[in-house]
Amino acid sequence: MADAQFQDLLDQLTLEEKISLLAGADGWQTQEIPRLGIGSLKTSDGPAGARGALSVDGPPAAFLPAPVSQAATWSKDHLYALGQLLCREVKTKAAQVLLAPTICCARNPLGGRNFESYSEDPVLSGQLAIQYVRGVQETGEVAATVKHFVANEQEYQRFTINADISERALREIYLRPFETVIKSKNPPKCVMSAYNLVNGAHMDASNILQDILRNEWGFEGLVMSDWGGTNSTVESLIAGCDLEMPGPPEKRGSLLLEAAQTKPQGLLEAIDASALRVLKLLAELKLLNLSPEDAVKTRRGVETSSDNKDDQKLLREIAADGIVLLKNSNNALPLDPYSLSGKKIALIGPNALNGTPGGGGSATMVPLYQTQPLAAFESALTEMNIPATIKHSPGAFIHKWLPLVDSKFVADDNKSMIRLDFFARDDFSGPLVETQYRDSSYVDLFDSAPSAWYEDKKPHSVKISSRLTPETTGLHSFGISSVGHARLFVNDQLIIDNFDWKKVGEAFYSFGSVEVQASYEMTAGETYDIRLEASSKVIPKDAASDDPVHVFGVQPSVRLGFIEQLPSDPIGDAVKLSNESDVTIVIIGLNDEWESEGYDRQTMKLPGGQDALIESLLRESNKPESIVVVNQSGSPVEMRWANKIGTVVQAWYGGQEAGNALADVLLGRVNPSGKLPISWPMQYEDLGFEAKSWPGVDGVVKYTEEMSVGYRRYQNAQIQPRWWFGHGLSYTSFKYEEAGLSKEDDGWVVSVTVKNTGSLAGRDVVQCYISAESTKELKAFEKTSLLLPGASETVHMRISARDMAHWNTESKKWVLQAGTYGLYIGSNAGDEDAIKQQLEVVQETEWLP
Repeated sequence: MADAQFQDLLDQLTLEEKISLLAGADGWQTQEIPRLGIGSLKTSDGPAGARGALSVDGPPAAFLPAPVSQAATWSKDHLYALGQLLCREVKTKAAQVLLAPTICCARNPLGGRNFESYSEDPVLSGQLAIQYVRGVQETGEVAATVKHFVANEQEYQRFTINADISERALREIYLRPFETVIKSKNPPKCVMSAYNLVNGAHMDASNILQDILRNEWGFEGLVMSDWGGTNSTVESLIAGCDLEMPGPPEKRGSLLLEAAQTKPQGLLEAIDASALRVLKLLAELKLLNLSPEDAVKTRRGVETSSDNKDDQKLLREIAADGIVLLKNSNNALPLDPYSLSGKKIALIGPNALNGTPGGGGSATMVPLYQTQPLAAFESALTEMNIPATIKHSPGAFIHKWLPLVDSKFVADDNKSMIRLDFFARDDFSGPLVETQYRDSSYVDLFDSAPSAWYEDKKPHSVKISSRLTPETTGLHSFGISSVGHARLFVNDQLIIDNFDWKKVGEAFYSFGSVEVQASYEMTAGETYDIRLEASSKVIPKDAASDDPVHVFGVQPSVRLGFIEQLPSDPIGDAVKLSNESDVTIVIIGLNDEWESEGYDRQTMKLPGGQDALIESLLRESNKPESIVVVNQSGSPVEMRWANKIGTVVQAWYGGQEAGNALADVLLGRVNPSGKLPISWPMQYEDLGFEAKSWPGVDGVVKYTEEMSVGYRRYQNAQIQPRWWFGHGLSYTSFKYEEAGLSKEDDGWVVSVTVKNTGSLAGRDVVQCYISAESTKELKAFEKTSLLLPGASETVHMRISARDMAHWNTESKKWVLQAGTYGLYIGSNAGDEDAIKQQLEVVQETEWLP
């Protein structure tokens, strides 16, 4: 459509209709206007797959490796292919906007959503985001949304924390990946503002939106708030936040209409400008010029699932390519599959039987299927006709809350795991509004309660019922955490009363209660009636109008956990199994309860006695050299035992193909080529954070480290990390030869020949760092193709002069000073064997922002 046509459509809208376009109609969609043929825009989380309209229990979808795992591939081709896959997935959910990628900086390893971001480095994040967005938007049917703009590096007080950041650090570290992708040939169509404040202003109302994002970078797309992150009625709109999400509106709607009728300066113009941007996005996504009937149908799109062999193969390949071989000093890996014939193999650890495919929060998915470590390893050997005995022992238990009810405990005559009966009143009486059946005991009603509940804010109630049959006899445990009031009954006996809770926990994005537990004596094979009663709390009258409790604390969501009585000596059992086995693989780490949206980790230490498990195995094992440790997490964990063990693998969260990918790497079917996209500390204390810099004091977090983020910190402080940013080993070896540097008009081209000097085919990642003084910074990288033994490939990396510039706070310009710069071509940020050259900048150059 031409500009005149958009203006004509805008002129046909009433003021009320314009305002209706500027806020969500429900949890995930915008308001349609049938009389003018304007359809509803549907959004979908998120970073690890297109989930659709339901946070839980929606149609299954492809579960991608976590973004940090994607980044560990250092592969632009992989990120582009993932974007293409996600475009197809979004369409199966009848959506048009993908709420991804997340390109915030992994500033501190305790950040709860680090797994959902790419890296601590802005160059790596920005370059990967370009390819991801390109793939998502390539067909023109789906829009990508880069988030969270900007400085959303922590979950602690995330709605209100004020990030105090210097101008230079903000420009060079935190804004840089956003600038990179916004200025690319295929910029994202949407940007999501962050919850937090930056230098005193909420990001949905910050002048950064207009002054930097739009005016300096030329962004012409749509800016939406994070969910519940619109903090004002007038200010956010004038600042350039076009769309309040979710709906129904809390800050806009009738409040904005009332404000507009008083005609404050600039408001009507801002309404028109934002409405026009919404209309242009709708046009790009073919949601204009519809019939009235079709416009209405856009709110009722049918969600489906799609699965095919090509997508399965791609996800398996990417999950495996992201796995990082951190240490292999005794060459325990790869395991020779045929040498395992007739052998006993121990898979030990809390993540060995059931691994974790992804982190928690908005990255949660209902996968099409899920491969698990032990089953995948067993299946791989079976495919190769290799007989082996594989046994499991947990060794430790890492649940933060009691595990969700396993389907194996649900009585056979149940229609589903749980039944939900919804009532219009808060005392479980009155008219039955709706009945639902679900297969998860995590009942998040944010977007799946009866539709009438979202308009009617009066308290409601839901009665949840199930029938459980334990496999063992013992004192078993139940646990509930709830957003509203809740009580749990077993065989009509009240065992947990959480009806009037006061202490806030971390469940449900930290809007739920702490978990309350109780034990109950149960007999194997007997069936028990479970009844959970939950009702919504009344929002306190003193809650501020911008308090996100109005969005996340309304519905009576509840989580039910259940676990059978645990063994008395899990470590002893694990050591015994290891000593009875020829090979021991220990799979440890975190899970989606420890790393999630809504809260940060409190420590880098492994939970649940896992360190004690490793130490006991090292001390008491008959074959300590046969022990392979696999860590599964989205952020670094402390490994004080790492110097004592020969082999350590970082497997991240690999999505639905996590189990298969790990088996492929362990058995040598895939040669690992992953590299760390983050630095790995020896211990948390090495990072130098104080309370004021993490997580903050009195509502302010000061970014006192300035530019010394991640690997820059280790260089500047002359501290050795456990493993450097960019580190990752291979089953083969590579040699760099014939490095060259050539000048172009606006930059340089760095070239180097990579030769596979080992005995196995493999891929390598060439990294180029530049320093003016002591700090080396990543400026370019490329991943080779698969090189056969003895084969070579010449890699070319382009560095523009602007890429080397630093922000000058006095001139407010990017400045590249004249002088001699060190150029390093190596395999990680601390590579002592890197090829070093000099790069001469003859004349100082400045760029306007």
